[in-house]
Amino acid sequence: MHVPTRLRRAVAVVCATALATSPLLVAPTTAGAASAATPTARAAMPHLTATLTKKTIRVKGADRLRAGRVHFAVKGAGIVEFVTFDKGYDVADFTRDVNRFGAKNDMKALKRAIRNATIIGGFAGGGSGTIVFPRPGAYTPFAIGQRGVVTGKTLVVRGPVRSSSAPRTDGRILAKRGLAWGGASTLPANGRFLFKNKRSAAVPHFVVLQQVAAGTTTDQVLQFLQSGEEGPPPSWVLPGSMETGSLSPGRSMTVDYDLPPGQYVVMCFFPDPEMQGMPHALMGMLRMINLT
Repeated sequence: MHVPTRLRRAVAVVCATALATSPLLVAPTTAGAASAATPTARAAMPHLTATLTKKTIRVKGADRLRAGRVHFAVKGAGIVEFVTFDKGYDVADFTRDVNRFGAKNDMKALKRAIRNATIIGGFAGGGSGTIVFPRPGAYTPFAIGQRGVVTGKTLVVRGPVRSSSAPRTDGRILAKRGLAWGGASTLPANGRFLFKNKRSAAVPHFVVLQQVAAGTTTDQVLQFLQSGEEGPPPSWVLPGSMETGSLSPGRSMTVDYDLPPGQYVVMCFFPDPEMQGMPHALMGMLRMINLT
């Protein structure tokens, strides 16, 4: 299993750029869309598909799109997410701030991006699930690559909000106040979970699931992350892994997944704006769960 020594710069609003000096615990994403996700549950929803290239993001299925829940799938190498901006702040501002943070670890730029942008979720290439456009307005697909932010054409989502129930899920993963995880301690190895970033969490979060050997503790993982060690990963790091796009506080999405059974550590590597961009996992945002 290949484990890069630098965190992949394609996770969320500014996350991976903050991690350029930290070793990567997770392997390249191996999870596919879960076969348990039923076509019937998705039939009432619009379907969006984003294709990520080195220079742009192409989105299909956005014609006459209304606010509400949509099924979203991603193709390409990287994570595609949707973001909407406060009045007076736009995609050019966002791109400049994210790139400035990535290049110079500029905390003012990081805070400005978080304060003025609402991220509503997304998926890695090959992944899928549902996201919610909460209200009519403009939403921009973006990814963060080796050369900084890549964006696609902004979608105009119209009203009124279309009513649509969330698909059935097998459990929840909750990002909570105090850089803590909650929700299910056991999930099926193939299924769908609800990821919710609670409003009280106050900052964006995303989910990394990394398979580890049975009996591995969060203390072991934290010690490795904080050590800054490069080279081969520890023997307790196993191949199964996946990650999601980010969610701003108060947002949720459903995530389809298919992973090997076993023990997993749940992590978030979003950079903390009050701790000079330190990734949340290095601050102890870790939890062990089991996939059966």
